[in-house]
Amino acid sequence: MRSYLAVLRVRHARPLLVAALVGRLSFAMGTVALVLFVQHATGSFAVAGVVSAAAFLANGLLAPVRGRLVDRYGLRRTLPSLAVGYAAALVGLVVAVSADPANTLAAAGLAAAAGAAAPPLAASMRALWMALVGQGAALQTAYALDAVLEEAIFTLGPLLAGLVAAINPTAGLLVAAGLGLAGTAAFAASPTAGAWSGRAARQVGWAGAMTGPGMPVLVASVAAVAVAIGVWELGLVAAARSGGTPAMGGVLVALMALGSAVGGLWYGAHRWRRPASQRFLILLGLAVLVCAPMAITPSLLALAVVVIAVGAVIAPVTSTANVLAAELAPAGTLTEAATWVSTATNVMVAAGVALAGVLADRVGVSWTLAAAAAWVAVGLLVAVAGRGRLAHPVAVAGPAHALTGDGDPPQQCPPP
Repeated sequence: MRSYLAVLRVRHARPLLVAALVGRLSFAMGTVALVLFVQHATGSFAVAGVVSAAAFLANGLLAPVRGRLVDRYGLRRTLPSLAVGYAAALVGLVVAVSADPANTLAAAGLAAAAGAAAPPLAASMRALWMALVGQGAALQTAYALDAVLEEAIFTLGPLLAGLVAAINPTAGLLVAAGLGLAGTAAFAASPTAGAWSGRAARQVGWAGAMTGPGMPVLVASVAAVAVAIGVWELGLVAAARSGGTPAMGGVLVALMALGSAVGGLWYGAHRWRRPASQRFLILLGLAVLVCAPMAITPSLLALAVVVIAVGAVIAPVTSTANVLAAELAPAGTLTEAATWVSTATNVMVAAGVALAGVLADRVGVSWTLAAAAAWVAVGLLVAVAGRGRLAHPVAVAGPAHALTGDGDPPQQCPPP
């Protein structure tokens, strides 16, 4: 734990991280709070699903646009405006649905507006980690810590949304709006955030972060792995049902999350000699080997062991992908690069869940889990084919390109 404590001792790191987590708790609550509110108002889960999907798709597809705005105009000029738009859209949705529950189009439009305006706090925090600790082993530790804490937030958020909705379904969305405003305001008020300007981003062409030759390779590889993650989310539940113990489905998903947390923390605490591009390939190869037995496990107990191992490997893959995005992003596109990785993950996880539903019904659980392993193999093949591009970043998009004299200089994390 000394590596993580050393990261947290860096000046401004703790308040900045807390502010980001408060804002991200809003997004973690938002999906469940939205579904519960709309279903309560309309009496229809179908309508709630349409409205929630509108928010999810707008959020995921427009994330790179919001990241580019942050890179171009700076954190303080962009994040508060997005937070106000996000909160206003949620409040407007509450008002519109309460006044006319049958107006699905208005509800979906306002939900999409909220998703489109959601401040990119996760990507912004990854950008500022580089400003706080510099590059190297400390950055890997910071990203691992950030990823584990985000997973905890997205476990707590739905629970909190459910508790609030049990008291008042409307309050869930209003609490989410308030958390988004408060967290973003505190985040933007940080001296480190204030020093993140958009000067270098003005020199980047229309393709933004994707002009880096390695970025398309990284995003494509991450997208393939994300499909596998989506397949596992539904495939494990289907495996438990097929094995005669439906309740075990939730346990298997939870065990994967547990393995992810342990693997991520262990990986982030170590200092690795190999560069991130080589580690990414090795980890993907290991992921293929670890997840391959899922399709042929003889029992749910054996599957549980494999699931833990898969989670323990996938977390380092994701963490290394974030480090690679920071290395491969052209100057002035660091936030946008981070949003491309998250967009590829979110959109393709949803695609994987849909694919798993079709496969589980038509070809059975074993072939569904085999398909997940195949998608991880696709991610490996893409990375191997583009390994030269992954190993040669165009420019370092670190703090030297984004910080001005308005704030504190980048700090190196003290040795643990």
